[in-house]
Amino acid sequence: MTEEIAPERLVAIVRTPDRELAVPLAEAIVSGGISSIEVALTTPNALEAIAELVSRLGHRAVVGAGTVRNGSDAASAIAAGARFLVSPDFNEKVLDKARSARIPYVPGALTPSEVGEILAAGVEVIKIFPAVRLGPGYLRDLLGPFPQLRPIPTGGIDFLNALDFMQAGAFALGIGSALTNGAGRSGLAGVTARTRRLKRLMARVDGR
Repeated sequence: MTEEIAPERLVAIVRTPDRELAVPLAEAIVSGGISSIEVALTTPNALEAIAELVSRLGHRAVVGAGTVRNGSDAASAIAAGARFLVSPDFNEKVLDKARSARIPYVPGALTPSEVGEILAAGVEVIKIFPAVRLGPGYLRDLLGPFPQLRPIPTGGIDFLNALDFMQAGAFALGIGSALTNGAGRSGLAGVTARTRRLKRLMARVDGR
């Protein structure tokens, strides 16, 4: 993942059991100012949602696929128009598919051994998941032996800990439920408001 894909240093994760809600949620987040949208493949009709979002928001947002677990998932997501792939773990077949399509792949890791394996494969942007379980201090510790690591802590990131993770050395943050929890169609304005609030909070990083 490059700075062009996460210009706000935020990746918003859309995961919902409502097959009709993924697109409106993503649109509400983009309206709030986050332009990197990760649609989890565990969402019903996720591939259709990705294709629709690429068509509707392609000029305003970069739409990718999350929870990509294998080569088949990767191929389907790429065919739907996903411009980046994210996994909770590391899968070499997904990496191969992403490289063939010339799009970024962000695999997930937690332990030093997992991080080291992914770095050895030539990938430096890594999702650290579940980040909140070990906290910002753990992220800082990982960066000691792995200074080339560009971590994206994900899992439990919210308004209370976002700045702590950034100050610990995060390249970007993966954030989902803090923006979207409890949001049906009637709550989309709240999603946009929370997104704007998060953007204001992030503006305090590096004096931005």
